[in-house]
Amino acid sequence: MVQRGDTYSRLIAWLKILLPLVALASLSTLFLLSRTTQTSQDLPFAEGSVPDSAVVVEPHYSGTTARGDAITMTAARARPTGEGDGDMEADAFSAVMDMSDGSHMTLESELATIHEGQQNALLQNGVRITSSIGYVMVTKTMRTALDRIEAETLAPVSGEGPSVTFSAGRLKITTSGEAEDVHLLFTDGVKLIYDPKNE
Repeated sequence: MVQRGDTYSRLIAWLKILLPLVALASLSTLFLLSRTTQTSQDLPFAEGSVPDSAVVVEPHYSGTTARGDAITMTAARARPTGEGDGDMEADAFSAVMDMSDGSHMTLESELATIHEGQQNALLQNGVRITSSIGYVMVTKTMRTALDRIEAETLAPVSGEGPSVTFSAGRLKITTSGEAEDVHLLFTDGVKLIYDPKNE
């Protein structure tokens, strides 16, 4: 469960995205009205507050999980999907997870669909996972939570780390135990090659 302060932070973060979109919609309405000579008091207004074609450049979102991990998400551009409230598509997406134990992990993808109502994001078109302990992994698609450390690939994953290369059908990133340590769980046909020369 997200702390009350996290809800406030999320609200502020989304307002930073939505308010510029509302301003963009208002400006476009002003420009459209300035080109007409209509003098009627019954001025037409479009339904909805934000057009589906609106784009936000370099959006930024940050929050903290209940166990104290910081999650920061950025993108080159974001736009509403037009499907669900708060759902957005983001290009050149990046999520940095700074764990409470001092380690961190970065998730990057060319495209991400953020589902605010479900508190998750679907990363697509090539996903790169980098950890502070020296592991780099790639997969085609991955789903990650927005309010906690939890993610799972939806396609095979491959990668390399200190003295090893590996591949697996799935990767799940989760926390467990009393200390809620972060674990990388590889399943569905794991292959590991160990090379002591790279130590």
